[in-house]
Amino acid sequence: FWEKSLSYPQFFAPEKNRFGSSRLFIGFPLTENWAFGLLGSYQAYYQAQENGSYFRELYAPEPDENGNPVYIGNTRVELPAGLQNDLFGIGLFLKRKVRLGKKTSLAFNLYGIRESGKGQLEIFPDYSYFFWPCPNCLSVAPGPIIQEMEEKNWKAGLDISFAWSLSDWMDVGIRANFLEFRKQSLSTNSDMINTFVYDPFLGVADGYSGDRYDFGSAVSREGVRVSLTFRPF
Repeated sequence: FWEKSLSYPQFFAPEKNRFGSSRLFIGFPLTENWAFGLLGSYQAYYQAQENGSYFRELYAPEPDENGNPVYIGNTRVELPAGLQNDLFGIGLFLKRKVRLGKKTSLAFNLYGIRESGKGQLEIFPDYSYFFWPCPNCLSVAPGPIIQEMEEKNWKAGLDISFAWSLSDWMDVGIRANFLEFRKQSLSTNSDMINTFVYDPFLGVADGYSGDRYDFGSAVSREGVRVSLTFRPF
């Protein structure tokens, strides 16, 4: 588990990036140094996203002779956003163990895993000004705009661990995802009904939908784990 504070110029914005996870490896020995098995995972995170944006209409300070607002142009407004989710996954792994000494060893785990979960995207408007003309603005309580998001991930990579043998049947160690390919797919609830008379955020959340691809070390995103290994047979 780790968390990191964030800094934004506006008051309402994501406060911290957070990540916590656990993985369960159930392996079956093939030889003394090789094993194959099932992998289960759970992770919970909150991660700031790239700022969303939309074009806000600008009006003259005075209405026209009929009392109607006078449109003078648009300005681009950026909105901080954060993604929160809880993901469950299942996959397979192949392990190769390399002994370093009587009580120490390295393990190289090739793995593939499929994760899924339903979370939410938080979009933070700047409440320091009014979206005018906006009949419902005074009924909007300051806070993030919430949009449900569904996330599906495919991951494949190399997990490396260093272990210290405490007994014949238990090891303790540290491990990390040294190299990983990830395909992250995000989608919104397209059936959501918009109830605002005027919604300046319409379409902002949809900009976060789609596929994203990562390749490289996952340590900066997921950190380093503490591991316990049990050998009942």
